[in-house]
Amino acid sequence: MVFDSCISEQHTYQVTQQLEKELRLTNLLMDCVTDAVFWVKPNARILYVNDAACSLVGYSREELLCMSIQYLNLEFLMEVWLQHWTTIKQKGSLYFESLYRTQTGLSLPVQTTVTYMEEDGREYGCISIREIKKRQPESFQFPQNPALDIVATKKSSEPCKSIFPSGSQLNQVFKFIESNYNQSIGLRDVAQAVGYSPAYLTDLVRRHTGETVNHWIIKRRMVAARTLLLETDQCVNQIAEAVGYQHEGHFFRQFRQYHDTTPHAWRKMQRQVATSQ
Repeated sequence: MVFDSCISEQHTYQVTQQLEKELRLTNLLMDCVTDAVFWVKPNARILYVNDAACSLVGYSREELLCMSIQYLNLEFLMEVWLQHWTTIKQKGSLYFESLYRTQTGLSLPVQTTVTYMEEDGREYGCISIREIKKRQPESFQFPQNPALDIVATKKSSEPCKSIFPSGSQLNQVFKFIESNYNQSIGLRDVAQAVGYSPAYLTDLVRRHTGETVNHWIIKRRMVAARTLLLETDQCVNQIAEAVGYQHEGHFFRQFRQYHDTTPHAWRKMQRQVATSQ
């Protein structure tokens, strides 16, 4: 009996040593991969990261293992992630584009592939991300030159032609946004209107435009807001309500984010430019 017990303990020790050796080898191989890799639980909690992931986002391995993906992904919504997870389990993997935040606050556009894994009844996700170096076409950017803003807002009947891609497979999406941007709408409302799940629509719009659904809603609202600022004397709270914002502060923050100035300052600057021409 003692002899059998010793053999059993020796076998267990050998198996444990072999597993630890294989784990070290796996980690070594993962650290040789050039793409950033995150292993996560179904709730998006980070279990493992490779060296490339640490280098990309600027956090140490110890810091990342105390986080979840939502701290890094600027567009993370738990309800969307859970829907993504259902799709990943069904299809095995899912590809989409998103924005990741570095430790220094820099926003990185990345290509993301999530692969479903299961081991001993436990579920895991392997997230592989690669930074997108190529910039999006200028037609998808917010105008940066004040003179361009004047051109874009002179005729309020034409803004959809200047911001939505022509000949797109997303015409129904853009049509709904165009008709309802001045209401309190969001991703769920657009998805319901076109018959898609929010997760699928998010992935679809990103693949075709490089942007999110909320980006297009905000961009359309900003065009309408610039038109009202330039062509009317309405106060900011009236304009905010007219373009779909329930709170003036929310409108003020988003306008400043996309134009690097306040609505009042933008109106004054644009009118000065217009009178000087």
